[in-house]
Amino acid sequence: MKKVEIISAILGDAVLPLVGFLFWDWGFYFICLFFLFDLVIRALFLNKKLALLPSIVFPKSFFLKSIALIILEIVLLHLLSYVSLKPIIFTAEIWAFLSYEELGIAQGILLIPLLFLNEVIRLKNEKKIGIPQNLRFEILKNTQIFGLFRILFWSILTCGSFLFSVSETALVMLLILALVAQPFWIYRNMA
Repeated sequence: MKKVEIISAILGDAVLPLVGFLFWDWGFYFICLFFLFDLVIRALFLNKKLALLPSIVFPKSFFLKSIALIILEIVLLHLLSYVSLKPIIFTAEIWAFLSYEELGIAQGILLIPLLFLNEVIRLKNEKKIGIPQNLRFEILKNTQIFGLFRILFWSILTCGSFLFSVSETALVMLLILALVAQPFWIYRNMA
């Protein structure tokens, strides 16, 4: 089970952005948007995930801390993009991301519903497979902790970008390395 989860996460979260960077000319901010839309949609389902764990007593701050970490990560990645990719016009970049066409279909029309569908399927599979509640809680907790690690990493990288020039290729590789490392941390407690 652990290997399937790790491979699935790496394929979905890291391989597609890497292919986009290598073959479709996706830049750092474009890949960040891909990551951030996924992050925000996962956050929208967090309350539902917590409700499916009735035997677990959550600290009152767990949900709020998760949301605060996501907001902080969004802000930090935007700040990193602003500092590193001058000049950047965020509204134009977001529109370019949503209107990007692959096979004649705008990505925004396809991607957003697919991310929602992915979360619905993930919730159904967790219930169907019968992953124990304590293990699902560990996965949520590990996700939150790794989000904190990412925030620390983005903070250091942003501060470094004020002092040194960081190439867009380096930023993309660091982002993809973070996305590859994430499932190994999150699913480390799974049998």
